[in-house]
Amino acid sequence: MEKNIKVSVIVPVYNAEKYITEAIESLLKQTLKQIQIILVDDGSKDNSAKICDEYAKKDERIIVIHKQNGGQADARNAGISIAKGKYIMFLDADDLFESDSCENMYNAIEKSKTDYVIGNYQMIDEDGKKWPNPAFDIDKYQEFKLDIHDYKKSFFVMNSTVWNKIYNTKFLKEKGVIFKILKPSEDDYFTSLCYIKAKDGYYTSKVMYLYRNVPNSTSKKCSLEYFKGINNAYKVIYESFRANNEINYYRYVYAKKNAYVVCQLIDTEELTDSEKIECLKDFEWYFNLSKELKIDIVHDTLKKLMTFIKSKDYDNAIIEMNKLKEYRKGVPENIRKRMSFPTLENYEQMSKYDIEFKNK
Repeated sequence: MEKNIKVSVIVPVYNAEKYITEAIESLLKQTLKQIQIILVDDGSKDNSAKICDEYAKKDERIIVIHKQNGGQADARNAGISIAKGKYIMFLDADDLFESDSCENMYNAIEKSKTDYVIGNYQMIDEDGKKWPNPAFDIDKYQEFKLDIHDYKKSFFVMNSTVWNKIYNTKFLKEKGVIFKILKPSEDDYFTSLCYIKAKDGYYTSKVMYLYRNVPNSTSKKCSLEYFKGINNAYKVIYESFRANNEINYYRYVYAKKNAYVVCQLIDTEELTDSEKIECLKDFEWYFNLSKELKIDIVHDTLKKLMTFIKSKDYDNAIIEMNKLKEYRKGVPENIRKRMSFPTLENYEQMSKYDIEFKNK
């Protein structure tokens, strides 16, 4: 293996035999050759482990870890523990890197001398066909230095996924930025901690990641277990922001996720009405934060529902949720998305209280 490893790429692998070959091939085709490829077999029950081992025999840059199943967060931590690269990147086993992803991200973080860099990404179909446009508008967002207190620009590219980024390994280890065993939202915790702890960050508009839109993937199944996990993760993330005295920044994170989780509850086909009420009761602490954080911004279509939720009128909340569910089925995706997230005007409204929170 190359002595001068510039980037360690960590790939958690669990029952991914359908896609893992393509993922590994995308790494072997990287224009940056000084990379370490860490494949973490997280107790796969299919042929994933065998495929990983066969590739390790062909290329000395590949290291395979075999471990008992512990989930994606645990697998990534195992990879971090043996990473030798100056920088770390993550690739999910069903996704792909562009051929120049490692080189572009390496050059960006070397040039910017920051703790992390965020890159653009693009959705692909299950068969690998690219969607028309990348996630972040290239005309609107070019290269710029990131600031966690800049809601007008930085906040819109500082997403919660770990895989469209490159991280300084020394920074992660010195600041103790690792994954908590949260399911789901392990990415959310990791990136939030990274943003809070980092001295500097940077954004580059180059597409460096291809995210596969896999039908019926686990992340799209909004079950009762999923919402229980989200509730637990949100508590951990909130406490992390509070412990690091970044409650003002958390206000924007909260505004971004508040309506999103409500819309997930509205749309899910996996919960009965009684289970939805159970979830709403679990999230009481979360919805109550809106008063403390001076946030009362949701899409107009959700305001009536949020009034019922905050007053704990759950019977009427369910009636309203069912009406909204039918409405959302009949509108275009862009309108559904607008219902789920705040607008720039919403953030401007929130910013009136920034100084008050900064002084706390």
